[in-house]
Amino acid sequence: MTTKTFLTLSALLVAASTSYGQQGRPASGTPQAATTMTREMSNRLRLNEGQYVKLYSINRTRLTRQQEIEQATTKDAAARTAQLAELQSQYEQECARILTPSQLSLMQQDQTQAPAGNGQG
Repeated sequence: MTTKTFLTLSALLVAASTSYGQQGRPASGTPQAATTMTREMSNRLRLNEGQYVKLYSINRTRLTRQQEIEQATTKDAAARTAQLAELQSQYEQECARILTPSQLSLMQQDQTQAPAGNGQG
């Protein structure tokens, strides 16, 4: 994964987490956040039921693990960055196993088109 891609994906994670909080959505790491995230993916990617169930599971795991990493590495930005990069890589591999090539392409397009800010103005 290139540095630019990693930074973009990291920014997306931060933006998504921030937007959930600002919109009255559940905090990341909760089952409700995973449900919301998976529903949004289902609408964009037109998931079938089997894909939805599998993505819900990996989204829930990802959000929980992301929260754990952020809490455990509050004073070590380098460790946090490395661990979040590894988590993102694992997530992408899991998505590639579940989604069709066209769905995966659409998901990647959505990730690159998302704003790279933190949602704080």
